[in-house]
Amino acid sequence: MKIRRMYPGEGKKLSALLRLSVHMLAAGDYSPEELEAWAPQKMDEGRFSRSLMLHFTWVAEEDGKIIGFICIERDGYINRLFTHPDYVRRGVATALLRRAEEWAKKRGIRRVFLSASRTGTAFYLKNGYSVCGIERTERHGVKFENKVMEKFV
Repeated sequence: MKIRRMYPGEGKKLSALLRLSVHMLAAGDYSPEELEAWAPQKMDEGRFSRSLMLHFTWVAEEDGKIIGFICIERDGYINRLFTHPDYVRRGVATALLRRAEEWAKKRGIRRVFLSASRTGTAFYLKNGYSVCGIERTERHGVKFENKVMEKFV
């Protein structure tokens, strides 16, 4: 597995991976309406790509196939971490998370934080994050409650 920075023009591939990951991996924790609100089939590709390019985004690839990605903002907020369903529990998400934490630490950012889904909470707890709050949001008319989690690096 190779981890590298995102290339311009890869937003469409990453949005497809996000949709696949959400709809397959989170299906046991969310209703069909919640899944569609979180990762709609008709996503604004341009807006999504610009968001990825504005922040620091790394992709994991194997044999030329993108198998995961992570995006972290300048303040240490991890706003996306997704793995292709075929590569779950193979260390992809952990490797991407470590890359983002190392990036933050090198820049003097001591606190990395995120908003964890029901599906992702156990993963972050296992990786040393702790719950520090609750975040309530709404997407496309559907309400979500996520755990705000943090780790000091």
